Amino acid sequence: MRYLFLLAGLVPILPARALDPPLSVSRPVNTAKARRQLGLFPLYTSVPHIGSVKVAVLDSGFAGVSERPYLPKSTVVVEHYDPEFVRRNHLGDPAYRKPFLPGESHGRVLAQLVWATAGNSLDGPQFLLLNANGPTLFRRAVRYAIEAKVDVILFGGTFEGAGNYDGKGPVNAAVDDAVAAGIIWVNAAGNCGGLVYDGSVVPGTDGYLLFGRKTYLRLRNRLDEHPVTVTLTWNDYRNAEDAGTTKDLDLFVEDASGRAVGKSTLRQVPPGHAAGEGETTNPRERLLLGDLAATPVGGEYRIRIKAVAGTFGPTDRIRLLISPTRTAPLSDPDTGKAVPPVELLEATNGREIYPPADHPGVLTVGEPGRTSAVGPTADGRTKPDVVLSFSTARFSNGEESDGSSNAAAYFAGVVAVLRACEPGLTTTHVREWVKLLDRRSVAEVAGFGPSRNDTSLMHYAIQAANEQQAKGMADPGVYVTGFGGTYIVRPGGIVESPTSVRHGHPPHAPWQTPSPAALANLIYGNRTNR
Repeated sequence: MRYLFLLAGLVPILPARALDPPLSVSRPVNTAKARRQLGLFPLYTSVPHIGSVKVAVLDSGFAGVSERPYLPKSTVVVEHYDPEFVRRNHLGDPAYRKPFLPGESHGRVLAQLVWATAGNSLDGPQFLLLNANGPTLFRRAVRYAIEAKVDVILFGGTFEGAGNYDGKGPVNAAVDDAVAAGIIWVNAAGNCGGLVYDGSVVPGTDGYLLFGRKTYLRLRNRLDEHPVTVTLTWNDYRNAEDAGTTKDLDLFVEDASGRAVGKSTLRQVPPGHAAGEGETTNPRERLLLGDLAATPVGGEYRIRIKAVAGTFGPTDRIRLLISPTRTAPLSDPDTGKAVPPVELLEATNGREIYPPADHPGVLTVGEPGRTSAVGPTADGRTKPDVVLSFSTARFSNGEESDGSSNAAAYFAGVVAVLRACEPGLTTTHVREWVKLLDRRSVAEVAGFGPSRNDTSLMHYAIQAANEQQAKGMADPGVYVTGFGGTYIVRPGGIVESPTSVRHGHPPHAPWQTPSPAALANLIYGNRTNR
């Protein structure tokens, strides 16, 4: 459906009744600051062709969008997909429908941030708000966006299942089609930073997995009556959805005394078999701890995993995700420092990227905060692809939010502006600009100046890293040392901190939008970008 607005000048004034007050609409209030931080202002104060750009926002809810003018009048909302469209594209049962999540405004808020970043022009961008509530509707939304010939897709979420974190799997198969169609896909990195354990599968003699010398991972919870979800997956997903698995793990949570708190013991069924009661075709166990009590230091909950069936080898890996309901930091009563409400004490602090953010063709966006997820992916690629220096958004109704989905929305707005200015912009161009920002960052932070020797040093480091990769080295990279510290130059000019790509050391320099001249040079072949 499309928005319909009544013009105030066409409403008759009746002497017997008072006029209704103006309709209140919540808007982002830090727009000018955000655009300046991103480098859009003053270089892109106005964007003449922004109305020609189509942006599809995929989400499970856009609450309020049909009641108030939150977005341009050209906005289209699709909650249910035409059965003929579903049938023609082989997207499941045409009779299957799933509505938006009631009261969920996440998608609408992200679209508002895109619009604000792009300049809040009444002309556009043109928005398509598409229902992606679950994997089936996600695939339908992607196909709808492709047929609508959108320029940009924004997805502010991830799926904890449906893939082995290597850019493949049933969810990413839909993304393949969008990328092949030339759509620039912008995806949030996810907000599970510090809440993921990723490791190999090492069963002990009793079947319980070993984590070093222990048979458990520790979960610290600082809030009473706290709903927390624990999700276990392992890398036996196939390219088709619900394909089955021959490997079976069970998930248990107990308190410090060994008393059972909860368990998930679904039976995994092999390929070619339908799942019955208490069974699943997916390599996943999920446990909702609906009323978790706070734990003292030393009294943490213990998460245990047991191998039930199947043969596990050196290439098998598990991933455990903790999803707390409350995420706002608390003040530690002893130290006064801000602490998270939930901690996974053995978190791997990396390998946190979930589908479709792990797809090689999408621009995965993160921010420097601790909750923003980081890679690498299971096949060794650096993620996120783009790092924004901020993600906070404030609205005129007093609400405030942050996180990687906000960062992705801001960046989608940037991409919409660049695409309006240069319709030939592609994902490859954006990656090239990120590489250039990384090189400049090393030159500035590590103490390099603009001299010919310094430039040659960077070129040498990049060339040497590329040669290491060509020779098949397991961890190609060249250390470069300057007054600002030591850094690793990776193949292609990617720059990392040698200690980690963990929070505080993001894998890329903060994004800064190229000037119109630099953008034109980037697209039309001049790579100097001065």
